[in-house]
Amino acid sequence: MFDQITFQRVEGKHPGPKIQFLALSTCGFCRRGQDFLAEVGLGYEYVHLDLLDPEVKAGVKAEFKDKFGTTLSYPALVVDGERQTVGFVRRHWETFLGAGGEGTVSEAEPVE
Repeated sequence: MFDQITFQRVEGKHPGPKIQFLALSTCGFCRRGQDFLAEVGLGYEYVHLDLLDPEVKAGVKAEFKDKFGTTLSYPALVVDGERQTVGFVRRHWETFLGAGGEGTVSEAEPVE
């Protein structure tokens, strides 16, 4: 998914799913989302869409809408190219990713 863009990779301490993080470089909620992923030790790939060519950004937004049937908003997580969530709400992300709040990753069922 999103083959037209180059993601930056952040390594994690724990094995986990393939996480793609779509963000804006000036977004405070996006920063909090990245801080959360670092805190729980999950690796991820990210891109700041506001720094891309407008045509590429439009293509990513269209692909997201086609795949998930919803408009892209920020931050957005895509897990294994199959599940997504938008907006950063810590409690939801903990459940969605099965990630505990103290640097642990649990086997919790993700929320669809």
